[in-house]
Amino acid sequence: MQEAEILRHERELIAQVLKQAEVEKRRIETLAEAERVRLVTEAEGRASATRAQGEAEAEIIFKKGEAEARAMNVKAEAYQEYNQAAVVDKLITGLPEVVRALASPLANVDKITVVSTGNGTSAGMNKVTGDIVSMAAQIPALFETLSGMHMSELLSKIRPIGDAAPKPDGGSNSKASATTTGKE
Repeated sequence: MQEAEILRHERELIAQVLKQAEVEKRRIETLAEAERVRLVTEAEGRASATRAQGEAEAEIIFKKGEAEARAMNVKAEAYQEYNQAAVVDKLITGLPEVVRALASPLANVDKITVVSTGNGTSAGMNKVTGDIVSMAAQIPALFETLSGMHMSELLSKIRPIGDAAPKPDGGSNSKASATTTGKE
């Protein structure tokens, strides 16, 4: 009887230990599954945030490009309205920057010693300033070399000062024919 009681008690202990182990196993599995779901959810959230940020940045870039294109179209339309005075003004106002770039190497010179032989106006300090003026006089040739357009061609395509801009509705053609009819 005592052996039977020992066996029963032993089985009871084994059953309790196994049951606790099974409960602990399920608890650990549940915690692991919860952690996995948390990590997946966080990763999806980060991916969604990154995607949204990328889309927002792309939208900003697109809007900037669109605005720059509109600004360029407005500028192109304005250039179409330019007459000779406006083009000459644009060229002349840009000249100081070109001359500044040409003269910038002189800023690195610490000291200039001028030895003059007294040979007319091209001697002494006048020679230095004359060389600078000579460099500036080459700017139109530089413009023609860089742009591939002769300044005379460019200026010939520009409306003379005082001429009205041509109307897009073709009103200038009817005016020309009326003028021709009046002369006959």
